[in-house]
Amino acid sequence: MNLDPHVWRILGAGILFVAVFPGTSFIVNRRWCRGIFSVVPREVALLAALVFLLAILFEASLNPLYVVVFGDKLWVYRLFPLHDGNVSALAVVAWTSYGVHLYFLNQTLDSRIAAGPHRNLIKAALIGCEAPLLWEVLGNGFFLLTVGEFYAYYLPGDIFHFTSLRVIPVYMLCIYTGLHVHGYLRRRAADWWLTAGLFAAGIAFLGAG
Repeated sequence: MNLDPHVWRILGAGILFVAVFPGTSFIVNRRWCRGIFSVVPREVALLAALVFLLAILFEASLNPLYVVVFGDKLWVYRLFPLHDGNVSALAVVAWTSYGVHLYFLNQTLDSRIAAGPHRNLIKAALIGCEAPLLWEVLGNGFFLLTVGEFYAYYLPGDIFHFTSLRVIPVYMLCIYTGLHVHGYLRRRAADWWLTAGLFAAGIAFLGAG
């Protein structure tokens, strides 16, 4: 396959990303979790596929909505952009990796936040800050170091274009929705066919961009 060397470098960085970020999350959350820390492959795959699909659907709809309300985009993807730069083909790497991280992080949060009607609300608030202020900053830094370009370039410059405080409420809303969808699917003993369907739907959506 005769691809541009820069494309190969981006693909290589994506593969390294899959190893480094979920692996680090596993180590950190295994240490921080106060209860039993487990890894159930079927549940990991379900959350990874669900996060991948929901994230790209939210990105493709909320960024244009942000333009309607505020007159400009909140972010533009620089690496393998799709859907007018609102989504990236690397989402298959980045968002599935974040889904794996969320599987580990969920166990830590569940061990530290009392069960109750407000648990998902608290988790959405915490993850809504963690995702942009830690994950996006580290992710953009990773791709800047490995390929010399932002993965997702934020137009507001409040955090040097690595992310933006303005995206935190968006994350909180999306995560709160996602937590309820995930809970609904888990209660119905979702199997591998559903996971494969979610992932295939995400790939099809990227292909349509």
